[in-house]
Amino acid sequence: MFELEKMFKKEFSRRDFIKYSSSIAVLLGLSEMYVPQIASALEQVASKKLPVIWLHGAECTGCTVSFANSNYPSVAELVLDRLSVKYHETLMAASGEVAEQGLDDAIKQFKGKYVMVVEGAIPTKDDGIYCKIGGKTFLSMVQKVAEGAAYKVALGTCASFGGVPAAGPNPTGCKGLKDVIGGTVVNIPGCPAHPDWLVGTVVNILLFGQVPALDQYNRPKLFYGRLIHENCPRRGGYEQGQFIKNLGEELPDIEGCMGAKGCRGPITSADCPHRLWNSGVNFCISAGSPCAGCVEPTFPQTPLYEAIPEVAKTIKAAETDKRTGAIGTFGASLGGAVAGAAAAAGGIYLANEKTKDKAKDKSQNKGV
Repeated sequence: MFELEKMFKKEFSRRDFIKYSSSIAVLLGLSEMYVPQIASALEQVASKKLPVIWLHGAECTGCTVSFANSNYPSVAELVLDRLSVKYHETLMAASGEVAEQGLDDAIKQFKGKYVMVVEGAIPTKDDGIYCKIGGKTFLSMVQKVAEGAAYKVALGTCASFGGVPAAGPNPTGCKGLKDVIGGTVVNIPGCPAHPDWLVGTVVNILLFGQVPALDQYNRPKLFYGRLIHENCPRRGGYEQGQFIKNLGEELPDIEGCMGAKGCRGPITSADCPHRLWNSGVNFCISAGSPCAGCVEPTFPQTPLYEAIPEVAKTIKAAETDKRTGAIGTFGASLGGAVAGAAAAAGGIYLANEKTKDKAKDKSQNKGV
């Protein structure tokens, strides 16, 4: 509360400012030696507010709720001091015609300067009639706002890859932002996305005037650069072949691996184990739940509580060793399981994308 009061009253001392700069360095994964540079950059951009137009499509507003829980910097400071949110259906006070006029005015006034944030999938079937706002289809709104945006951000798995609304049979033709508008889109997936992932991306834009380095799925490598399995607190259970078979149980001598209950940590890239959620309290695996892989393009198209194939082989090898007293079967399977699982997941997604491209080319050739 004290921090929020200082934010609103602008009672930041130089010491507070340096401390704040340090927190930004931590958020961006930089060492303390960069703090002076960050402080200098922040002072230069302090007078500049980054215009943001935030759209909501087929979603549950969970990413907005997650963003509102941001601590470093707090959502209060981002909204009041660093960002100028011109349109956000959940946070804005205006409604109806006033809100829609505000959107049109913002597009014209800040053309080429604003950040477009899309939360939720985009229904595309039948020209997008399954999602309308103010009498306009969400599809047309996205296309219009995208034309004048300096940066385009897809927040959450729904906006990034389609997510839950695009799960089969997908009757409304929901798609992710990049599949609709093309070009450079920063995907910040998660169900919901961690507030730090959006805050860090916005701060990167403020400091360096560009989006951070992206991976093959257009996710910032800062936050999606390592497999959850690499830093999992239950990794010891996996390596010793100790797997939990029933949700809610714990093994007597070790934190057992959740792989038998469908944990997708070996094929999921995110920094949840050390980023932590709920103001640094925990994350899914620490709370006794398997990782659902919610940041990956395949979510939620895969079974949640079934062991992924590669881990299933590892579990079988471990059980064989226990029955026979053999040494080495499990160890031999362990080495390639994680790498194989990651490669398989990526291969499935890329294969699907190639199939889509071929179908698209075929349809275009027919048209010619």
